[in-house]
Amino acid sequence: MKILPNALAPLALGAVVAVALSACAVPAAPTAPSARSTPIESTGAPVTSAKSPAQPALAPGAQATRPAARPASEQVPATAQAVTISMDLGGNQGGKRPPKPVTITDQARVSELKALINGLALFPPGAFSCPADFGDDLLLTFRAGPGSPALAVATVALAGCDGVDLTINGKSQPALAGPGTDNGPRILKTAGLSWKIPAS
Repeated sequence: MKILPNALAPLALGAVVAVALSACAVPAAPTAPSARSTPIESTGAPVTSAKSPAQPALAPGAQATRPAARPASEQVPATAQAVTISMDLGGNQGGKRPPKPVTITDQARVSELKALINGLALFPPGAFSCPADFGDDLLLTFRAGPGSPALAVATVALAGCDGVDLTINGKSQPALAGPGTDNGPRILKTAGLSWKIPAS
């Protein structure tokens, strides 16, 4: 019978037209998220980027980079097994006497103090406006053992720009730390000393 194909011809033509129209249709533009909206996971916590957890806001122009490790030649030698800590008082202390030097041989504390000094970043370049520095310092003298020659000496400023000067086998190394690092209290806490930081 030839009637059936003729009867279906309009339907077939309509299907072709519908396919052509759908191919020409413009896809719907994605809905932009609201500026106030915060994407939420199923847990209810804000979705964070690949840099999670979120870091504190940086000052303009600052870069969130980890300071590069200093070469071994600029670090306190691993052979240091004792450290003597002393304090120098500046001319603003009215003749006060500093605490007596203390030599630490406990290997856990010595290792922590070595790591603290070796972990300091280089003093940043640029000009800084720092508080007055009258010469109050902590001195850390690292030795192979009590009474042996100094392997490294770290001079830690307790005021001013908070710089740290390091000499290794008598040779000066690049300046370390810098404004706001406040290393004196960290060193005293690590060493287990209750010395007071001199008032500037």
